[in-house]
Amino acid sequence: MRPMLEAEALTKRFGPTVAVSDAGFAIRPGAITGLLGPDGAGKSTILRLFLGLVHPTSGFALVDGRPIHEWTAPSRKVGAVLDIDAFHPSRRAIDSVRWAARLAGVPSSRARSLLDQVGLGAVAAQRTRTFSAGMRQRLALAVALVGDPEILLLDEPMNGLDPAEIAWLKDLLRRLRDQGRTVLVTSHLLAELEDLVDDLVVISRGRIIGSGSAAAFVDRFQPETISVLSDQPQPLGAAVIEAGGEIVGTQGQRMEISGLTSIQLGRIARVAGIALLGLTEERGLTRAFSGAAATMTEFTREFG
Repeated sequence: MRPMLEAEALTKRFGPTVAVSDAGFAIRPGAITGLLGPDGAGKSTILRLFLGLVHPTSGFALVDGRPIHEWTAPSRKVGAVLDIDAFHPSRRAIDSVRWAARLAGVPSSRARSLLDQVGLGAVAAQRTRTFSAGMRQRLALAVALVGDPEILLLDEPMNGLDPAEIAWLKDLLRRLRDQGRTVLVTSHLLAELEDLVDDLVVISRGRIIGSGSAAAFVDRFQPETISVLSDQPQPLGAAVIEAGGEIVGTQGQRMEISGLTSIQLGRIARVAGIALLGLTEERGLTRAFSGAAATMTEFTREFG
């Protein structure tokens, strides 16, 4: 199966600054992939390389097997949201979408249905100067979808959104994936992505340091974590450590433990005569990613 997006020895320099260095990764079709890294890691530059907005110093950024400029109708192949503040403030929302449709060579009559799709149908005639960050994000998504693209690229789309808007955005991206589209979304916060992405590409200082299945990442690097509540946290912690477990964190009577199963923990508490007032099992990408560079090196070796 050919990747929908592929970087091959991709390098981009801006004068003496190396923004992306020898990057290589592939994005499979029909999945949501997170491009994860700190601010300044090169995430936005990679999106712009795929879109042809900047040209690589060396290597290739391929969209469905070709550079973007080789597609006769690029907007039908890729849609993107790079800047939610790019709209003219005095233009009505529906006119912004109509202009984008004309530029893409598609019927501008789609504007109304696209605004309905992103939840802006009721404010289609409103000037964008009055829009909140969440509304501008929705408008930018409508513009990105004018060509009915197979691929969607989103640069830090959750910045400035409140929890309800983030939940709405994630639901929309899941629906687009379920329609067979490929989504690449960047973020510097893993917590934003952990319940959304199927795959991860991790970048630091312009270099790809890991890529692979998000589920495989969790299974390989995050053992079960147990959150337990006890009125004797100190004796329980000592018993856990003696049994080979690890105390991940404590807060009052609540303790987070790894390295033991819940059955083992229950047995330890029973032998020590300690009552457990509550117990939950947790797994998550945020915990898995919290390991330092050594863990990421092993991740690269395992899945990269």
